Amino acid sequence: MKYDPEKSIDVANVPAPSLIKSGFHKQYKRFKTVRKRIFEKWYRYSKNITWLKKTIVFQHRYIPIPLFIYDYLFRLNITKVILNFYGYHVWQLKYNERAGSHLSYWNSKESLYWHFWRQTDKGIYLAEILKIPQIKACLEDNELTACELGFGLGKYYRQQWHNNKLKKYLAVDTNKYICEYNKKYYKRHKNLEIINSSAEDFINSEQRFDILISSGEVFAYIKPILVDHIIHKLKEKAVKVVIILEEGTMNDDIVWPDGTIEYNFKQRLMESGYSDKQYYIQEHENRVLKYIVMC
Repeated sequence: MKYDPEKSIDVANVPAPSLIKSGFHKQYKRFKTVRKRIFEKWYRYSKNITWLKKTIVFQHRYIPIPLFIYDYLFRLNITKVILNFYGYHVWQLKYNERAGSHLSYWNSKESLYWHFWRQTDKGIYLAEILKIPQIKACLEDNELTACELGFGLGKYYRQQWHNNKLKKYLAVDTNKYICEYNKKYYKRHKNLEIINSSAEDFINSEQRFDILISSGEVFAYIKPILVDHIIHKLKEKAVKVVIILEEGTMNDDIVWPDGTIEYNFKQRLMESGYSDKQYYIQEHENRVLKYIVMC
């Protein structure tokens, strides 16, 4: 084929592959930001429609969707986004009508509606925590045992923690209905052990473990004297690593109007004999911790 200089390509004006990739990445991030704003506006708008709220409350009070259907309904993130308002009103109805303490709701079968509604929530700090060399090494050590207090449905276990080579992963939860569900759902996970127990009974048991994991305001519902006891017992059990997500504070304990508490975990850990450990901490603007990692 004869070379035609008029049809030749000016290489200097061709974007480099890295620039094309960078441009695409920026466009994708912009798209995600816009999409998130739209979904947030939809959620705020839809959950404040009075007639819709009354309809949902009436329907759930007298003809609730069976739990197994509710589970599959909210397994898809897109369903969660579209029907977020529905899950919110179903949760609020029974949570606000609970008899007794917060735990009377969280230990009930009704609380599974909340867990199914929130099962696709993303653990946005998990990847950041896994970049810590000591954490990655621990999860690949087949001689270590991890314990997750307040396992729930194990949504963060599904996303990340299941990628481990641990000797055993103890999934502890006080709700017997959740534990029954988990035993069926995770029956193929060989090193996962489902334990139906309160935090107090478990920490006072003979069970030993090396890594403590907790996420999503588990300690917030526990009385201060018991939180102090749990932290103190960690040293006795020779716990080496602590990972607490989305709760806690770096200052004085915060008592919220609903009675839940954000605890200063670092102070308690250091006072319990962990002053020589390394701490990784990230804080929200509202003073609540994104995470605290001790290793």
